[in-house]
Amino acid sequence: MTIRDRIQMQLSQGLSALQQIIVLNLAVYLITLLISIFSSLMQVNLTAGLEYFYLPSNLSHLIMRPWTIITNIFMHAGFWHILMNMLILYMIGRILQDFISNKRFWTIFLGGALAGCFLYVLSFNIFPAFSDTVGQSVLLGASGGVTAIAVATGVFLPNYEVFLYGLFRVKLKWIALVMVLLDLVALPDLVNAGGRFAHLGGAIFGALYILYMKGSINLPTANIKRSRRSKMKVVHYDERVIHRKRKAERHKPDQEEIDAILDKINQSGYDSLTRDEKETLIKASE
Repeated sequence: MTIRDRIQMQLSQGLSALQQIIVLNLAVYLITLLISIFSSLMQVNLTAGLEYFYLPSNLSHLIMRPWTIITNIFMHAGFWHILMNMLILYMIGRILQDFISNKRFWTIFLGGALAGCFLYVLSFNIFPAFSDTVGQSVLLGASGGVTAIAVATGVFLPNYEVFLYGLFRVKLKWIALVMVLLDLVALPDLVNAGGRFAHLGGAIFGALYILYMKGSINLPTANIKRSRRSKMKVVHYDERVIHRKRKAERHKPDQEEIDAILDKINQSGYDSLTRDEKETLIKASE
């Protein structure tokens, strides 16, 4: 298959969640770059307006700019900032993308980014170390979401090996662990502390989401008492729900089958799977 054929096939299938995220980040960066170029050539300060898309740590500013909770995720401080984020996202994210749906991939990325935003704002408003900078500090970048994807992949496929820089094999769990440790070690220096908190928030969300998806942890549920009349109304609905669940369970692979396939990946790599085994993983992720 030629490169042209592959491109045509990819376009016909649509972009994956990983590709959508990368394209969106690059598009936003290109727009901000053009604004910066035009601002320099015309000698006008247009880039100051971009600050209204960054996430402020000051709560009064945040209340006036609630959209920054989302827009900051796709903004970057420069070429090297977006390059490193997108490289890490692509190298690790393409592994996870083979095992989960686009919806779940987006959930991990956005959930991790939002968790990073929350931890950043919370930390800058409760720790005395940031009392002098809370009024000026802003957060931007996809680092929280990227870290969430990296840690989620390490938790989901801990023993999956990759060639780091094409020189030696490293298991994903060690890559994820090193990323988290680097942020923890650098945090006491307070250099890029906002970014460190965003990374840690993303890491926590990515790990918890995968553990929940695998059934290792459960969310607390409330036991709400219903009246006798409401129970009578729900009986028929519950029977249909149970029927659908039983029907789905007959077609969904059990955990032992999934674990056996994951063990095979850890030992021989993803390419060693048969077509049926790949389809089984896709069904399990739905």
